[in-house]
Amino acid sequence: MNPFQYAKSFFSDDYLPQQLTWAFALFLLSLVVMMAGVVLMRRALGEPRRSATGAHPPQGITAFERYEKMGRFWHWSLFGMLLALWISGAAFFAPGSIPGPVPLLGLSWLFVHLAFAVLFTVGTVVHSVHGFLGHLDPRSVWFDRHDWHELVANARYYLGLGSEVPKGGKFGVWNKVFHTALIVLALIMIVSGIFLSLDTLGWAELDQNGQRRQRLLHDLGSYGFLVLIAAHVFWQLLKRRRPQLKSIFTGTISADTFTANHDWERWQPHSVSETADAKVDHGQ
Repeated sequence: MNPFQYAKSFFSDDYLPQQLTWAFALFLLSLVVMMAGVVLMRRALGEPRRSATGAHPPQGITAFERYEKMGRFWHWSLFGMLLALWISGAAFFAPGSIPGPVPLLGLSWLFVHLAFAVLFTVGTVVHSVHGFLGHLDPRSVWFDRHDWHELVANARYYLGLGSEVPKGGKFGVWNKVFHTALIVLALIMIVSGIFLSLDTLGWAELDQNGQRRQRLLHDLGSYGFLVLIAAHVFWQLLKRRRPQLKSIFTGTISADTFTANHDWERWQPHSVSETADAKVDHGQ
């Protein structure tokens, strides 16, 4: 399968790749389906078991904060922006696939795409600055020495060599891989999108080869986001993930869920609910 759609160059007789094909997107999604099948078959033979080691949280706390309000707002805003960018981008990636102009508003899909692209770029910058200013512990999203042990334990589990995996911090090693991939794809989309937008609006000029390369990068980034989101949704819907899945709506996890899955030495979130005895001990 050739992932590229070719067209004759305006300046030569060469046929050059102009964009990625829909078939390539379906191929990438099929890999996600294969991954899901392997995971479900392995888990049908036995779920992974968290290690008994790992520090427990203080006594008397019944619930912890997992996601602050701004974190939950960004999560759902990001999903909405990506959905809008996919729909509007498809309108001129495959002309005629989506009716236009935008119903009721009378706007061109290009204008809608650029508007959401600006929101995505600004939101990404604000979210990053917000995190680096101390609202997010870097250890919770970046790799540390513990992640290697978790990665090896997960590999052993899927190879049928054991079922025990260590307790983690706020995010597991695969969440960190997912986060890193999001950052790389966001940079690809923002940089290539800026070049394409400046050329489209007439504020800068790209030669045909430059425009073609940026368009291919933009296509690759959009396909990458599609695959990541599909894989992410699958993982979050797994039965053992559901107590933590609820936290993206409520912002909290119970103390029992924390104790079963997390190590207090690696992640010490704020408590949001305590027993009466604990409140007395804390002088409340």
